[in-house]
Amino acid sequence: MQRYFLNDNTIIIDNKFKISGNDFHHIKNVMRMKPNDKVYCCIDSKTYLCKINSFFSDYVELSILEKIEKSVELKVDVTIAQGLVRREKMEEVIRRIVELGAHKYIPVIMERSIIKVKDSEKSNSKLERQKTIIKEACEQSHRDKLMEINDIMSFKELLTEKSKYDLCLYAYEESGRENNYNLMKYLKTISGDGKSILVIVGPEGGFSEKEVSLLESSGFKAVGLGPRILRTETAPLYIMSVIAYQIEMGENNES
Repeated sequence: MQRYFLNDNTIIIDNKFKISGNDFHHIKNVMRMKPNDKVYCCIDSKTYLCKINSFFSDYVELSILEKIEKSVELKVDVTIAQGLVRREKMEEVIRRIVELGAHKYIPVIMERSIIKVKDSEKSNSKLERQKTIIKEACEQSHRDKLMEINDIMSFKELLTEKSKYDLCLYAYEESGRENNYNLMKYLKTISGDGKSILVIVGPEGGFSEKEVSLLESSGFKAVGLGPRILRTETAPLYIMSVIAYQIEMGENNES
């Protein structure tokens, strides 16, 4: 069944509301839906089963049939911060971590990033295109809420974010070489709903020695992702998969 993410300011009156714009076009002209067809609509991080009532020239009216109580979201908020990479790689990472349940994505300017962005160009980071990718991926994977995305941050700005998270990690290849696969160990320290995790992944060239020193002095913990060196676009998927497994399957594994 189709799923649509609507503006949180959507006005609901007597369990009825309107959809216009691109979603209206998709419902009417792409999916060719008819009155009485059903869709899922996500409004303010809540999911509703809805029925199409009537089509008008520039909008469609729907009625809410029921609120879906079961959530598919991870019980912890996971933010992936990644050294700035080429647009195609960034977009692929965004699509996949949305499917795997990430809460937020932060692109970061690092010393070994191939892509260089001047401070004056940060606002030109094609956020609108990335938000469209996020919306489509959330609809496809039946998320209840849209993954957030930050504009490009400097490495120094990212370090100041630490206080917002319960656990802050960085994926470091040297930890993998030392057989220090301690991601699961740190994840077991996170219990209860509403916790937050920040994991930083380096760009193609990895972290510089200076960045590693700053991360350590700021209280970030290094984690290894196995003995093999992963591409920067692969590491976030590995991280999200391990986190999802631990958070969603951990209790079953312990029984």
